[in-house]
Order: sequence, then structure tokens, then C-alpha cells
Amino acid sequence: MSSHTRPVLRRPVVLAACLSIALGTVGYLAFDPGSASAAVAKQAIPASAARTGAGGANTAQVVKAAGAFLATLSDEQKDTVLYDFDDAAKTTGWSNFPTPVVARNGLKLGDLTDAQDAAAMKVMEAALSKQGYEELVEIRKADDYLASLSDSGDGASASPTATRTPPSGAPTDGATGGPGGPGGGGGGANFGSQWYYISFFGQPSRTGEFTVQYGGHHAAYNITYAGNNVTMSPTLTAVEPEEFIWDDKAYAPLADKRAATIGAIQSLTAGELAAAEIDGSFDDLYLGPGNDGPFPEQPEGVLVSSLTKKQQAKVTAMLRTWVDDLDEKAAARLLAKYVSEYDETYIGWSGGTTIDNDQTYVRLDGPSAWIEFSNQPGASTDEIHQHTIFRDETSDYGWH
Repeated sequence: MSSHTRPVLRRPVVLAACLSIALGTVGYLAFDPGSASAAVAKQAIPASAARTGAGGANTAQVVKAAGAFLATLSDEQKDTVLYDFDDAAKTTGWSNFPTPVVARNGLKLGDLTDAQDAAAMKVMEAALSKQGYEELVEIRKADDYLASLSDSGDGASASPTATRTPPSGAPTDGATGGPGGPGGGGGGANFGSQWYYISFFGQPSRTGEFTVQYGGHHAAYNITYAGNNVTMSPTLTAVEPEEFIWDDKAYAPLADKRAATIGAIQSLTAGELAAAEIDGSFDDLYLGPGNDGPFPEQPEGVLVSSLTKKQQAKVTAMLRTWVDDLDEKAAARLLAKYVSEYDETYIGWSGGTTIDNDQTYVRLDGPSAWIEFSNQPGASTDEIHQHTIFRDETSDYGWH
């Protein structure tokens, strides 16, 4: 059972459903995807971005890379890759299932020329840190590895496998499990790095609000900029298998996240572990693809500020492996913000606390930062694989 030092009232969270409504007071650069020459209307950046953002974003570099990529496209391709900032497709066009099980937004990288593909990757290289970009490259390699298994008939099936059971209290309307829903254990016909997509919600601008959405099977990034503020909420990173050899090179995507997460939860004493156990069982992410909320009103686990400084350092190391995927300056500011909220941040677990347990589930839940780490049985191999999610409860899909 869970235990809390004190009850905490969660701040109200505007759900992703609000994105389907025209936001007259939300700032963005509107773009009509039906016309590449549509007029762009500049509006003010939301006040909430300044209130909850941490600054330090390298927006100018990302806008430059985005502009260079867009310049390589035809008008028809621009119409495909550019959306209104508040288009509801933003919340549905990402998943841990490969295509065509869940369709993605924007342009498929496998349909681009080599020059266009390289320019698209330069956008992600600008948005992410060296660590984050290398992780993305390795996750894409893992998808190529699964594609090779499918081609050889040695593992991956031609249709989704490993149907997931919804976690206790989670919605069941397509949030998890089965070929028709965006959650679940992976699998599917179209593995490989060519099945990654890129799109922009809002015209990339140094002063407006826009989102870079990039992803495929086991990675999905929603990185939103508003002036000098940035949020990467939500970002999915996952992998199967944990380790593999490809072209005589060894890969271990998410190794830092695995080690830091297990290190943080295993730093708790026996009594703290008992208090930190979350009610219910979780065989996948609670707030993963297809389920944007609400966040739990009552956090579960143990209060991070009640832990020793050494234990808190372990939690910070865990948090850092997600936040540091962003460009370095913004990541440092966001990390400082999240650490400052440890008096309202909880860490908890369910199922297990070891890396070799396919039921291990760990959660960090603060007024801003939300992390889930979910071990689960292999869907396309016999090995454990992970799904992880990072969200910022104050800026999911941007600011509103």
C-alpha cells in the first residue's frame, strides 16, 4: 500500500483535449496546411510559458535547422509537414506501435531524398543534446534490428503481439492493448528507421509557439518552443531488446535511464520501499500514447524531500537522464526547476524493483515532472523491453 507524508492537491491540468478547440488567447503562428503560401499571423506567447518555463532554449538554432529542412521540400511536402499549432492530430499521431497500426503525422523519412532526410535529422540534432541525439540514433538502430529479425523470420511478427492490460484506474478506450489502440507492447509489420516521421505544429519561429513532432515505433518527441522556453512533454523513449549487436557494433539504448532508475528506487530502505509501493499493477505506461490524462490527483510513493541527500542525488541522477536529452542550457534550467520541487515530488514503484523483472514499474510524480519507467515482456523477442515517458504537467504539448 502507498503512504504519503502529507496530502498534496495537484494543480489543475488542461488536458490535451483542449487542443481540438480554437485557442483565441493562446499564442502561435497559425499555418493553414492546405496552402503552403498561407498568411502567418503572429500572436503573443502564452503567459503560462513565462510562468512555468525555465528559459534557456536554443530556439534560434532549432528555427534555423527547421527553415533549412523546409527549404528542401516541395510545396506539397510543406503542406504535409506543417499543421496549425492547435491541431488535435498532435495528440494522436505518436505511439509505441509501428505504422500502419498507428498512423503518424507529417512526412515519412523513408520517402525523402538523402539530403532531405539529413536536413530532418539536423532539426533533431539541434533540438536535442549530444546525449539525447545519440539515444535517438540508437533507438532507430534498434528498430532496424527488429526489421532484420522480421525479414529473417527470427522474431518479430507481422502483426502486433503482446496485448497489454490497462493499469488500475486507467482508461480502456484504446489507451492500451490490441491492434486498434495506440498503446501496447509493440510489434507490427513496419519496423525500421525509414518509418519515422517529422511534422511541425505552428510555423517555426523565434517568437511564436511551435512544436517539433518526430517519431516512429519506439521514440516520439513533442518538443514545443515559446520564445526562449522549451518543453519536451510528452516524450516517449523505448527499446526492444535492451541490448543488441548491429553491423558488428554493440548497442544498449536507454542504458543510462535503466541504471539511474533502478539505482534511485533501490536506494530506498526496506521501510521506504514498503511506503513507496503504488496501488495496482502496471504492465505498461499509465499516461502513455493515447492517454494524456488526467494526472492522478493524489501522488503515490514517498516524498523525495524526506529522503537523505544521498538518496535525493540518486533521484536527481534518474531525472537527469530524461531532462538532459534536451539541449544542454535549457536542460540545466529545467532540471534545477524540477529539483526545487522535491518537497512536492514523489517516487514510487509497482511489480518489482530490479532490471531483470519484467513487471518492474517506477514512477516519479511532481508538480511539474512526471516520469514512468515500465519493464515488460518482449513483444518481438524473448527479452525484456522498456517503455518510458517524460511529461511536464505544466506544459504538456506546450502552454495553454
